[in-house]
Amino acid sequence: MTTHFNYHLNGYGWAEAFFCNEKQNVRFDVSYLSDPVSDLFCGLLKLINNQSDFETTEFYDEPTKNSLIITRHNPDAVTIEIYWSDSWEESGTASKRLIYSDVDTLSNFTLTVCKGIESLLERNTAEEYKQEWVAHEFPMESFNQLREAIKYM
Repeated sequence: MTTHFNYHLNGYGWAEAFFCNEKQNVRFDVSYLSDPVSDLFCGLLKLINNQSDFETTEFYDEPTKNSLIITRHNPDAVTIEIYWSDSWEESGTASKRLIYSDVDTLSNFTLTVCKGIESLLERNTAEEYKQEWVAHEFPMESFNQLREAIKYM
């Protein structure tokens, strides 16, 4: 069960993502060349609203990437996997390895993500997020939809 998620802006166009459960944790850098916070919110909303059973969020670094894959197995059970890849492209020459794996409920994982994002917003306003993250504004509307959806899970 995922016990902790955090997302820290740590420089102009750079962030750090952190996932943790009882047995493992993973931390990786993220470049502004992707918008993983917005993509994660959209993916979670699709899962919650039964529009999807499989969602991927890409966290691009330069030149590597980390792919968060959430797979639903029944109404509230999900598998969370994070793969590191040495390339942005999914080619036969790309090296890929599993760096985090967890089984959780969709409701707990979503709540954990929201708590981590609330911590981010305590450190940075939406305006500061945009200044630091460069290419993307904070997806406040999606975040509010996600927080509202948790109430009914």
